[in-house]
Amino acid sequence: MESSTEIKTYFWIILLSCLMASRTSAQTYTYPDYSSEHQESISVEFKGKQPTIADFATAILKSEKEEDFHKDVYKEWEKYQSKKAVSDTVSFILDIRNGYMLYETHNDESGDTLTMEMCFWNCADGKHKLICQNTTWKMKDDYGWAPYVGPSFYLYDNKEQKLRIIYAEDIGALIDGNCIAVFSLPRKGKNIHVIIKSEGEQWHEVLEWNGYDFQSGQQ
Repeated sequence: MESSTEIKTYFWIILLSCLMASRTSAQTYTYPDYSSEHQESISVEFKGKQPTIADFATAILKSEKEEDFHKDVYKEWEKYQSKKAVSDTVSFILDIRNGYMLYETHNDESGDTLTMEMCFWNCADGKHKLICQNTTWKMKDDYGWAPYVGPSFYLYDNKEQKLRIIYAEDIGALIDGNCIAVFSLPRKGKNIHVIIKSEGEQWHEVLEWNGYDFQSGQQ
């Protein structure tokens, strides 16, 4: 029979091995480099030690403000941030603590609702944050599609204090195929929930965050 001392020794050996494996993984993991595509980075201005979801939202929306839908969102966001009244059809949720923002506008005549939400994840390497901007078009009985609908992902470099686009397929967040995929970002928790509709069928998938990217699982 093993003594309590031996059991404790085994425990610490296993724990140390797990910590070393985790540290090695954090040191060796690298995100894709798109420098050959001449992507423009987005500077993030903030006060304090780290940017908040409000700072990320301002930087991203400002970079997109020339696009039709994003122009409207940015205009309302500026009013909201300045503590001015937003349009009657518009509302915001800003949850700094949980790193979540939601913009919503409702059309009483058509019954349609457009939402844009953002959230971010702290990456396990301690060097990056992953930010997602997701737009959903909710119709009376279905979901609509437009070029601005769906998720966009950005990688933030803590040292450079800049954002750059990162493709969904490179972080396990691409829902491929002939289907409609409706993303829902987490206000609490870490995982993205996706409703998928294709050829008359509908199912639910969860994109589970592992500290670097996502792993897909069906529910």
